[in-house]
Amino acid sequence: MRNFFEPGEKEAFDRIGELARLGEEALDLLVRILSGNRNGLAEVENCTVRISALEKEGDKITQSLEETLGRGSISASLANDFGRLVDSVDSILDRAHSLSRQLRRVTKRPLREARDFDVAYRKEQVRLVEIGCTQLKILRNLLDIAGSNRTKAMEMAREIETLEEQGDDVKDAMLDEIYGSWEKLDYASFHNYIQTTIEADDILDLCEDASDLVIAVMKALGA
Repeated sequence: MRNFFEPGEKEAFDRIGELARLGEEALDLLVRILSGNRNGLAEVENCTVRISALEKEGDKITQSLEETLGRGSISASLANDFGRLVDSVDSILDRAHSLSRQLRRVTKRPLREARDFDVAYRKEQVRLVEIGCTQLKILRNLLDIAGSNRTKAMEMAREIETLEEQGDDVKDAMLDEIYGSWEKLDYASFHNYIQTTIEADDILDLCEDASDLVIAVMKALGA
């Protein structure tokens, strides 16, 4: 089947795929943090350090891609979409890094939270992050086949959109539970739960944004 991408475009998609792979690894580590023993500070520290390294590695790839775009390796009409695509995938790593640091902070200095509430909350946050992991797996496949199989690419983009909608339902239920439990939580705990829920959901939105941009590039090329 014909590949609609020029060499510079294909190389950029491959590098963005590397960025998505780093994001997927970072989300897997977040799941480990959320699923682990609340007293397991060493495990949380190790995962956070690794996520930080992944985020720095992602920044290097992002900088390289931005330099490639600046040199005109990709046509001006597509450069903006490629730039936004790079930013969306890189932002997933940024969100994962931010979440890991907040979870490490809470592990070091536990908040005065309701124990039963926290256990249930973490299970739901794992669900949210795992949806993001699944989206990133699909996104990597989408980046790999986007220039050669329009039908399959569109199916993958729709699957990512459906997962984002599922994540919205999980997020809304989590926020409802947090607001409904305000009497059990002090301000710091309440704020932490709200912030980390929204950041986790942002990851799902960014995955959908990235898949939409892949499809936009395909359409611009007539793929």
